[in-house]
Amino acid sequence: MDRTIERAGNFLPRVDESAGNPNAVDRRVVTLTAPASAAAEQYRTLYYRLERMREVKPMKVIAFTSAMPGEGKTVTAVNLALAAARANTERRILLIDADLRRSQVGSVLGIRGKLGLAELLAGECDVRDVVRRFNATKLAVIPAGGTPEEPTQVLAGARMKQFLKAVRDNFDEVYIDLPPTLPFADATILGHLADGVLMVVRANVTPTKAINQAVEQLGGAPILGCVLNGAEVDTTPYLKNYMK
Repeated sequence: MDRTIERAGNFLPRVDESAGNPNAVDRRVVTLTAPASAAAEQYRTLYYRLERMREVKPMKVIAFTSAMPGEGKTVTAVNLALAAARANTERRILLIDADLRRSQVGSVLGIRGKLGLAELLAGECDVRDVVRRFNATKLAVIPAGGTPEEPTQVLAGARMKQFLKAVRDNFDEVYIDLPPTLPFADATILGHLADGVLMVVRANVTPTKAINQAVEQLGGAPILGCVLNGAEVDTTPYLKNYMK
Protein backbone atom coordinates (compact mmCIF):
# COMPACT_ATOMS: atom_id res chain seq x y z
CA MET A 1 0.00 0.00 0.00
CA ASP A 2 1.23 3.50 -0.78
CA ARG A 3 3.12 5.08 2.12
CA THR A 4 1.12 8.31 1.84
CA ILE A 5 -1.99 6.34 2.78
CA GLU A 6 -0.47 3.52 4.81
CA ARG A 7 0.07 5.75 7.84
CA ALA A 8 -3.61 6.66 8.06
CA GLY A 9 -3.89 4.99 11.44
CA ASN A 10 -1.53 7.57 12.88
CA PHE A 11 -3.03 10.75 11.51
CA LEU A 12 -5.98 11.12 13.88
CA PRO A 13 -3.91 12.65 16.70
CA ARG A 14 -2.75 15.25 14.18
CA VAL A 15 -6.26 16.41 13.38
CA ASP A 16 -6.02 19.18 15.94
CA GLU A 17 -5.43 22.21 13.76
CA SER A 18 -8.53 24.32 13.33
CA ALA A 19 -9.30 25.25 9.76
CA GLY A 20 -11.95 27.43 8.24
CA ASN A 21 -12.85 31.02 8.91
CA PRO A 22 -16.21 31.24 10.74
CA ASN A 23 -16.87 34.59 9.08
CA ALA A 24 -16.33 33.06 5.64
CA VAL A 25 -18.79 30.19 6.00
CA ASP A 26 -21.45 30.23 3.30
CA ARG A 27 -24.80 31.31 4.73
CA ARG A 28 -26.36 28.17 3.22
CA VAL A 29 -24.54 26.12 5.86
CA VAL A 30 -27.57 26.60 8.07
CA THR A 31 -26.51 24.02 10.66
CA LEU A 32 -23.99 26.69 11.69
CA THR A 33 -25.36 30.01 10.45
CA ALA A 34 -29.01 29.42 11.42
CA PRO A 35 -29.19 26.34 13.68
CA ALA A 36 -32.71 27.18 14.91
CA SER A 37 -34.14 27.50 11.40
CA ALA A 38 -36.59 25.12 9.73
CA ALA A 39 -33.94 24.32 7.11
CA ALA A 40 -31.41 23.27 9.75
CA GLU A 41 -34.04 21.09 11.38
CA GLN A 42 -34.60 19.31 8.06
CA TYR A 43 -30.91 18.39 7.88
CA ARG A 44 -31.08 17.03 11.42
CA THR A 45 -34.18 15.05 10.47
CA LEU A 46 -32.34 13.62 7.47
CA TYR A 47 -29.43 12.64 9.67
CA TYR A 48 -31.61 10.78 12.15
CA ARG A 49 -33.34 8.98 9.29
CA LEU A 50 -29.91 7.72 8.27
CA GLU A 51 -29.30 6.67 11.86
CA ARG A 52 -32.46 4.56 11.81
CA MET A 53 -31.32 2.97 8.57
CA ARG A 54 -27.96 2.19 10.16
CA GLU A 55 -29.77 0.17 12.81
CA VAL A 56 -30.84 -2.22 10.04
CA LYS A 57 -27.70 -2.11 7.90
CA PRO A 58 -24.26 -0.71 8.80
CA MET A 59 -23.49 2.30 6.60
CA LYS A 60 -20.24 4.06 7.30
CA VAL A 61 -19.61 5.77 3.94
CA ILE A 62 -22.39 7.96 2.53
CA ALA A 63 -21.93 9.68 -0.84
CA PHE A 64 -23.82 12.64 -2.32
CA THR A 65 -24.42 13.31 -5.98
CA SER A 66 -26.96 14.98 -8.24
CA ALA A 67 -28.07 14.58 -11.82
CA MET A 68 -26.62 17.89 -13.00
CA PRO A 69 -24.50 20.71 -11.53
CA GLY A 70 -26.10 23.41 -9.40
CA GLU A 71 -28.57 21.26 -7.49
CA GLY A 72 -27.09 21.74 -4.03
CA LYS A 73 -25.26 18.48 -3.38
CA THR A 74 -22.23 20.15 -1.75
CA VAL A 75 -24.30 22.26 0.62
CA THR A 76 -26.34 19.18 1.52
CA ALA A 77 -23.21 17.11 2.20
CA VAL A 78 -21.66 19.86 4.34
CA ASN A 79 -24.81 20.44 6.38
CA LEU A 80 -25.38 16.76 6.97
CA ALA A 81 -21.76 16.15 8.02
CA LEU A 82 -21.94 19.05 10.48
CA ALA A 83 -25.28 17.81 11.81
CA ALA A 84 -23.63 14.42 12.37
CA ALA A 85 -20.66 15.99 14.15
CA ARG A 86 -22.93 17.93 16.49
CA ALA A 87 -25.28 15.04 17.17
CA ASN A 88 -22.53 12.56 18.07
CA THR A 89 -19.52 14.30 19.55
CA GLU A 90 -17.97 10.97 20.51
CA ARG A 91 -17.84 9.74 16.90
CA ARG A 92 -15.04 10.42 14.45
CA ILE A 93 -16.64 12.03 11.39
CA LEU A 94 -14.98 12.88 8.08
CA LEU A 95 -16.16 14.97 5.12
CA ILE A 96 -14.33 14.39 1.82
CA ASP A 97 -14.55 16.57 -1.27
CA ALA A 98 -14.18 14.10 -4.14
CA ASP A 99 -15.44 16.51 -6.79
CA LEU A 100 -12.04 17.02 -8.38
CA ARG A 101 -13.54 18.96 -11.29
CA ARG A 102 -15.45 21.70 -9.46
CA SER A 103 -14.60 21.48 -5.78
CA GLN A 104 -16.65 23.63 -3.41
CA VAL A 105 -16.42 22.14 0.09
CA GLY A 106 -13.39 24.27 0.99
CA SER A 107 -14.95 27.52 -0.19
CA VAL A 108 -18.30 26.76 1.44
CA LEU A 109 -16.56 26.20 4.80
CA GLY A 110 -14.00 28.98 4.37
CA ILE A 111 -11.07 26.53 4.35
CA ARG A 112 -7.93 27.65 2.56
CA GLY A 113 -5.00 25.58 1.40
CA LYS A 114 -3.74 24.00 -1.81
CA LEU A 115 -3.30 20.43 -0.65
CA GLY A 116 -6.18 17.99 -0.79
CA LEU A 117 -7.43 14.67 -2.07
CA ALA A 118 -5.94 15.15 -5.55
CA GLU A 119 -2.42 15.64 -4.18
CA LEU A 120 -2.83 12.73 -1.78
CA LEU A 121 -3.88 10.35 -4.55
CA ALA A 122 -1.00 11.61 -6.71
CA GLY A 123 1.43 10.65 -3.95
CA GLU A 124 2.56 14.24 -3.47
CA CYS A 125 1.76 14.46 0.24
CA ASP A 126 0.85 12.41 3.29
CA VAL A 127 -2.72 11.88 4.44
CA ARG A 128 -1.96 13.86 7.60
CA ASP A 129 -1.15 16.88 5.44
CA VAL A 130 -4.63 17.12 3.94
CA VAL A 131 -6.91 16.48 6.94
CA ARG A 132 -8.26 19.56 8.70
CA ARG A 133 -10.63 19.94 11.62
CA PHE A 134 -13.37 22.47 11.03
CA ASN A 135 -13.25 25.13 13.74
CA ALA A 136 -14.50 24.03 17.16
CA THR A 137 -16.28 20.93 15.88
CA LYS A 138 -14.79 17.47 15.67
CA LEU A 139 -15.60 17.31 11.98
CA ALA A 140 -12.51 16.41 9.95
CA VAL A 141 -12.42 17.72 6.38
CA ILE A 142 -10.35 16.71 3.37
CA PRO A 143 -10.67 19.31 0.58
CA ALA A 144 -10.38 18.31 -3.06
CA GLY A 145 -7.12 20.16 -3.75
CA GLY A 146 -6.18 20.82 -7.35
CA THR A 147 -7.73 19.49 -10.54
CA PRO A 148 -5.81 16.59 -12.10
CA GLU A 149 -5.64 16.13 -15.86
CA GLU A 150 -7.70 12.92 -15.72
CA PRO A 151 -10.02 13.10 -12.66
CA THR A 152 -11.88 9.92 -13.59
CA GLN A 153 -8.71 7.85 -13.79
CA VAL A 154 -7.50 9.26 -10.47
CA LEU A 155 -10.73 8.37 -8.69
CA ALA A 156 -10.89 4.93 -10.30
CA GLY A 157 -7.32 4.07 -9.32
CA ALA A 158 -6.00 1.74 -6.66
CA ARG A 159 -4.92 4.60 -4.39
CA MET A 160 -8.51 5.79 -4.04
CA LYS A 161 -9.63 2.34 -2.98
CA GLN A 162 -6.75 2.15 -0.49
CA PHE A 163 -7.65 5.58 0.82
CA LEU A 164 -11.30 4.66 1.37
CA LYS A 165 -10.26 1.50 3.19
CA ALA A 166 -8.01 3.58 5.45
CA VAL A 167 -10.71 6.08 6.36
CA ARG A 168 -13.19 3.26 6.97
CA ASP A 169 -10.76 1.89 9.52
CA ASN A 170 -10.22 5.25 11.22
CA PHE A 171 -13.59 7.03 11.14
CA ASP A 172 -17.07 6.15 12.34
CA GLU A 173 -18.90 8.13 9.65
CA VAL A 174 -17.60 9.29 6.27
CA TYR A 175 -19.47 11.70 3.96
CA ILE A 176 -18.28 12.18 0.36
CA ASP A 177 -19.26 14.96 -2.03
CA LEU A 178 -19.19 13.46 -5.54
CA PRO A 179 -19.42 15.18 -8.94
CA PRO A 180 -22.83 15.27 -10.65
CA THR A 181 -23.74 11.96 -12.26
CA LEU A 182 -24.81 12.69 -15.82
CA PRO A 183 -21.84 14.73 -17.12
CA PHE A 184 -19.10 12.45 -15.74
CA ALA A 185 -18.36 8.82 -14.84
CA ASP A 186 -16.83 9.77 -11.46
CA ALA A 187 -20.01 9.41 -9.40
CA THR A 188 -20.73 6.01 -10.91
CA ILE A 189 -17.27 4.78 -9.96
CA LEU A 190 -17.27 6.04 -6.38
CA GLY A 191 -20.97 5.38 -5.83
CA HIS A 192 -20.28 1.66 -5.93
CA LEU A 193 -17.58 2.05 -3.27
CA ALA A 194 -19.95 3.77 -0.83
CA ASP A 195 -22.41 2.08 1.53
CA GLY A 196 -25.16 4.43 0.44
CA VAL A 197 -25.76 7.19 -2.11
CA LEU A 198 -28.10 10.16 -1.73
CA MET A 199 -29.31 11.87 -4.89
CA VAL A 200 -29.85 15.60 -4.36
CA VAL A 201 -32.74 17.01 -6.39
CA ARG A 202 -33.50 20.72 -6.70
CA ALA A 203 -37.17 21.56 -6.24
CA ASN A 204 -38.91 22.84 -9.38
CA VAL A 205 -35.65 22.66 -11.32
CA THR A 206 -34.43 19.08 -11.79
CA PRO A 207 -36.39 17.34 -14.58
CA THR A 208 -37.79 13.92 -13.71
CA LYS A 209 -36.14 12.55 -16.84
CA ALA A 210 -32.72 13.69 -15.61
CA ILE A 211 -33.26 12.00 -12.23
CA ASN A 212 -34.24 8.73 -13.90
CA GLN A 213 -31.23 8.89 -16.22
CA ALA A 214 -28.89 9.57 -13.29
CA VAL A 215 -30.26 6.62 -11.32
CA GLU A 216 -29.87 4.41 -14.36
CA GLN A 217 -26.31 5.62 -14.93
CA LEU A 218 -25.36 4.81 -11.33
CA GLY A 219 -26.09 1.25 -12.40
CA GLY A 220 -26.83 -0.64 -9.22
CA ALA A 221 -25.06 1.62 -6.72
CA PRO A 222 -26.73 1.52 -3.27
CA ILE A 223 -29.05 4.51 -3.71
CA LEU A 224 -30.79 5.35 -0.44
CA GLY A 225 -33.16 7.93 -1.88
CA CYS A 226 -33.46 11.55 -2.96
CA VAL A 227 -33.00 14.74 -0.97
CA LEU A 228 -35.28 17.58 -2.08
CA ASN A 229 -33.25 20.77 -2.00
CA GLY A 230 -34.44 24.35 -2.34
CA ALA A 231 -38.08 23.82 -1.33
CA GLU A 232 -39.60 26.83 0.40
CA VAL A 233 -41.27 26.38 3.78
CA ASP A 234 -44.49 27.84 2.39
CA THR A 235 -44.64 25.08 -0.22
CA THR A 236 -44.23 22.31 2.35
CA PRO A 237 -47.64 21.81 4.03
CA TYR A 238 -46.35 20.26 7.26
CA LEU A 239 -43.73 22.93 7.86
CA LYS A 240 -46.11 25.69 6.82
CA ASN A 241 -48.62 24.61 9.48
CA TYR A 242 -45.93 23.94 12.09
CA MET A 243 -44.33 27.39 11.71
CA LYS A 244 -47.58 29.27 12.26
